[in-house]
Amino acid sequence: MWHNIWYALLGLFLAGYLALDGITLGTGVIGRWLARDDAERHTVAAATGPFFLGNEVWLVAAAGITLGGFPGLESGVISGMYPVIVCAVAALLVREAAIQFRRRVSGEGARRCWDALAGFASVALALMWGLLGGALLGAVPVTDGHLPVDAGVLLRPVTVLSALTAVAVFALHAAVFLAVRAEGDVGWRAARLARRVAPGAAGLAALTAAAAVADGTVRDGLRNPLPAALLFLAAVAALLLAPRLTASARPWAPVVSALAALAPVPLIGAAHFPQAVVSSAGPAEHLSVAEAAADPTTLAVVGPVVLLVLPVLLAFQAMQWWAHRAKADERSPAYF
Repeated sequence: MWHNIWYALLGLFLAGYLALDGITLGTGVIGRWLARDDAERHTVAAATGPFFLGNEVWLVAAAGITLGGFPGLESGVISGMYPVIVCAVAALLVREAAIQFRRRVSGEGARRCWDALAGFASVALALMWGLLGGALLGAVPVTDGHLPVDAGVLLRPVTVLSALTAVAVFALHAAVFLAVRAEGDVGWRAARLARRVAPGAAGLAALTAAAAVADGTVRDGLRNPLPAALLFLAAVAALLLAPRLTASARPWAPVVSALAALAPVPLIGAAHFPQAVVSSAGPAEHLSVAEAAADPTTLAVVGPVVLLVLPVLLAFQAMQWWAHRAKADERSPAYF
């Protein structure tokens, strides 16, 4: 029982990270089109700054659950995806440094350089998460619980399309968020950009799905295709609906776009369950959730602690968002 609870918690933290930090990622992707002078860049920083570090707590928690609760995933996934994970961590660190340092330098040129570096790192990080999701959507060559590094897994059409889709979805998510959170021209420009990006993001998602259907290896990895298809359709609907809500029901628009941003996590989980990793080498090599999990005694001892910490984290996040619910403009305090 505990391994399923931990697996659900892992999915919750990963989905929470994509939904929350996806805003910051997307802001880095579209920032140069939204903010045309230093005052507007200040508005964007003020809109996203209060949530920046808090959003990454979800990723840290997911990494902790993976390493402590599912040691089998370390050899079954992380080892083979090591190049992607290293690039993702590097992009994450570069983005952190760029965002932190941009306000600590004088001169318009220096700030533009840091902004450009943050944007490049955001695009790279979004691509890495998309590559990872696209690779894990199908069957991977796991043998004896170990996934070797295989460039072919990362360069399949469905994987590349998944990476491009991730960039577009995060860009849309950030545009919808800023349309709600930012005042003035930035908010208006973000709403217009969201309406323009939505068809492209939905189209890329559809191409990714078509490539998945055409790829036999990916089809073999879909143990439960019906729930995966339903979650995909819900994500596409959220992509198309969110920009419309920026005008008619503003507070709910980022919630809807967040559903699209986090959709890969429940989609992959539902498509594979009760397997954690589906092997292209045959059913005997599949890695189930129970097999990937740590010793049941360990999970039973640590599990209640995690369940006690989770409400505290959720309460802190809710308080943070409530405290910073007002719209941001060039006069608002910017943390970065």
